[in-house]
Amino acid sequence: MTDIQRSLLEAVLKAYGHIGREGSTSPSGMNFPTGAALAEKLGYPRRVIDMAAYGSLSSFVGAAPLPLYVLEDGGRPVVADLGCGAGLDSLWLGVEGARVYSLEVSREMLSNLAVSLEGANLNVTTILALLPELPLKEGAFTHAIMNGVANIIPNKARLLEELFRALAPSGKALIADILAIGEIDQGIRNEPDAWVWCVGGALSPDEWREYSAAAGFIECEVEVKERFEPLARGIIRLRK
Repeated sequence: MTDIQRSLLEAVLKAYGHIGREGSTSPSGMNFPTGAALAEKLGYPRRVIDMAAYGSLSSFVGAAPLPLYVLEDGGRPVVADLGCGAGLDSLWLGVEGARVYSLEVSREMLSNLAVSLEGANLNVTTILALLPELPLKEGAFTHAIMNGVANIIPNKARLLEELFRALAPSGKALIADILAIGEIDQGIRNEPDAWVWCVGGALSPDEWREYSAAAGFIECEVEVKERFEPLARGIIRLRK
């Protein structure tokens, strides 16, 4: 790990530990919903919001309702929720009968999710893990999701290789995050706070396609959901 990568990791761990303890807020000078307000805006079901413990709800930071797309495929999905954070995606999938493995580097976030899971009788397992390495069996998952997480991982090539390894044949990965649709100054790219807020590590749609093809994925669809140039909020759909 380089010195820059180490400083970025330390910034991310500090920021998400704070969010896990104190709840999520928008960065200084920016006004957008976080926590329960963000979950409601993105369309998370009321029953999931109501069952979430306060810590899970207040610390929610996500970019899209990814469980919706998993559940559209039908069947009984086995899902790796990577960088599960507050755990709303894991709760939603668990309520719908999915088998979920929830990976997260922040102990505070996992503690919040554990409180939400108490007495819920859901098939959800929490795992402390530092991405991009995935302590998961090869080919064991029908789906993998990453909601506002991929951009804080510097080594995207390794991340996609691990996603490909963990997915079953024809498995799908769904990534919701910030996209670079214009030029981002290199000074911002090297700023830890910009990485915490998923800007420093943002890729362009073409870069996502290149990385996914190199990892072995046969399909990469990039959908822009909202533009605020030089950035956008989008969903990357990968199929093995």
